[in-house]
Amino acid sequence: MTRSRLGALSISFAMAALSTLGCCEKEKKLIEALNADNKKLLDTKTQLQGENAGLKARQQDLLDQMDAKEAALLAANQKIADLEARPTTKPVETKKEGEWDIGVHADRVTLTGDILFASGRATLTAAGRTTLNRIISTLRTRYAGMPVRVYGYTDTDPIRVTKKLWTDNLDLSANRAMAVTRYLQAAGIPADQIETVAMGQSRPVASNSSRTGKARNRRVEIVVIKK
Repeated sequence: MTRSRLGALSISFAMAALSTLGCCEKEKKLIEALNADNKKLLDTKTQLQGENAGLKARQQDLLDQMDAKEAALLAANQKIADLEARPTTKPVETKKEGEWDIGVHADRVTLTGDILFASGRATLTAAGRTTLNRIISTLRTRYAGMPVRVYGYTDTDPIRVTKKLWTDNLDLSANRAMAVTRYLQAAGIPADQIETVAMGQSRPVASNSSRTGKARNRRVEIVVIKK
């Protein structure tokens, strides 16, 4: 082989080596660029994960606040209901039938069940209708447009004679309260103004160990909520 040919081959090998080296540099730079992009993406992912965790924590905090406010509202409503439903501090005997007790949050009138209904029944008597007519007159004038609640109560004696009519005292108290409510509605008190509540034998105003106490506990209370 001649010297000139050997020289040509050497040049070819050198050029090939340089070409290979150039390709490696390009791939290296490409890999570095891809690694840099990947790192940016990982950093962005980490940042988004942190922001998402913060949003979830904020959401949970808001939910906890809502739960707390709802619990406070329920407690306030229960307190108002207890104030409305608790018996008057004055003895019933000091009040005439159909006379109103004036309170801070609500005014109430207590009607004995024995005047409104026959024993074990939920149909208004003539005397009961007469008494309610006086109450209705007051509702139309002094308490016009105000919310009204009708509470029905019984004594603790179990239902015996009329057990075919009522399941228990709660059932009897519900039907008696509804009878009064329907009478108020028929007299023109708007239905959406009246709420009917069955209390059964709960919240007695006297001892159920005597006939007199039981008579006091058998009652219907009409409560006007003051706005």
